[in-house]
Amino acid sequence: MGRITRRAFLHTSALAGAGTLLHGCAKPPSPSIHDVVVLGAGISGLGAARDLVRAGLDVVVLEARDRVGGRIHSLAEPAPHGLEVGAQMIHGSHAPTWSLVNEFGIKTRPLGRWNRSEWTPARGFQKPDRVRDEALFRRLNDAYHAHHGDDVSYKEFLDSIKFTPDEQDHVSENALSWSAEPDEMSLRAAMEDSPAWEAYLDQNFQVVGGYRQIPEKIASELGDRVRLKSPVRAIDWKRGEAEITCEREGKTEKLRARRAVVTLPIGVLQTGQPAFSPELPAWKRKSIDALHMGRVVVVILLFDDWFWRQYAPGVPGWSTRGRRISFGDPHPAGKGTPALSGWITGRPAQELSDLGQEDGLKKALSWVEEALPRSGAGKRLQWSYVRDWVRDPWALGSYSYTRPGGIAQRAVLATPIQDLLFFAGEATEPAPHYQTVHGAYSSGRRVAREILSSLGVDVSALFRAPAGPVAWPAGAAALLTSAGSASSTIA
Repeated sequence: MGRITRRAFLHTSALAGAGTLLHGCAKPPSPSIHDVVVLGAGISGLGAARDLVRAGLDVVVLEARDRVGGRIHSLAEPAPHGLEVGAQMIHGSHAPTWSLVNEFGIKTRPLGRWNRSEWTPARGFQKPDRVRDEALFRRLNDAYHAHHGDDVSYKEFLDSIKFTPDEQDHVSENALSWSAEPDEMSLRAAMEDSPAWEAYLDQNFQVVGGYRQIPEKIASELGDRVRLKSPVRAIDWKRGEAEITCEREGKTEKLRARRAVVTLPIGVLQTGQPAFSPELPAWKRKSIDALHMGRVVVVILLFDDWFWRQYAPGVPGWSTRGRRISFGDPHPAGKGTPALSGWITGRPAQELSDLGQEDGLKKALSWVEEALPRSGAGKRLQWSYVRDWVRDPWALGSYSYTRPGGIAQRAVLATPIQDLLFFAGEATEPAPHYQTVHGAYSSGRRVAREILSSLGVDVSALFRAPAGPVAWPAGAAALLTSAGSASSTIA
């Protein structure tokens, strides 16, 4: 599957003729206006900021939370291996984030194939039936090839080809609808995503000690350029300049910038906050509304023993209710703390979210006791944590999925406005990279390339997945004061 086709970059002649570095001969930028302000200190915002800072630009990153990482969230305690309550793993041995893992010396371990048992009240634990699943997917792929109609919901399509509810449960994950329901997502996206994902993914990897190490190390490099607890409330923009209004330490603060990078999740942008003035163009609003945020609640349960291994030996976990409710060991057998990690998605996640933290925890624990009725799980619980991404005010969901009719809108969402407002985040990436950390990281680096290219900087040698610090050419910052803004092909 090819990458999204990016817009052609206009190269100015600022660097072409002189053959000299501009850093020493250009006037320094005014302290009253920054080169770039990045909205969001998730992995996409941090990735963009790092490249731009290394190019010599004056960059500020505004983050609403009191931590960096966005939807990467690891708990350091009480388990020594770290507990992931956000992004869970590195997808694929070729993920772009491996350059960061290697640079920072972070430890990882390979994860086995997803081999969880299925549990139902009628049949109990059932191991995956590979023969049945392969036959089911052959039927599905044949139906894909035969379909030439409109982009309907995935469920409408499955109903039309006479898939039973049980069969629909077995193929729903095939459509990258891990956090959505088949009646909510695009058939065309399912048809595109599944083969792209199968061709890409070879192995999953766990970050030993917590995924949060990666964004924290990038943020450490950026230093005080990253401003936490600084939610953005408004963006006033005109050609060549944006004014960003944020709240910081109980006060309203305004920052001016020659470029702005928006990495906010789709769920937040759909609320109309921050307020853009003038409003975003209709084509950009359409791309935002064509996508949606899925629902995930992560539940961590620490017990006095690994009792579930006695009831389902050799099985790393189980799933139920159409694989929307899954529990499993987050750590290798015999290591770490006896923990069960619950990954609850779709409507069951909404159910937990609606119950609130206390009652949601009781409900999640009841699902464990339902599958393991002799375990006495409730009495053995030592510690718990519920991470509700549905109600998280700075995410309003887990990760993006495509609504019917929205198959082309990720590329539109990624398109800059007047070389002034740039957009990054996992939702801007093509299949199979959206919904992933490495997709978000790639999008941030893409935006950095777009900004530097809009200044006439030859970026071909600068983005070759370096394993360590890069020697960037001086002078990029000076171009922001001298070159102005080139016109975008879409304004």
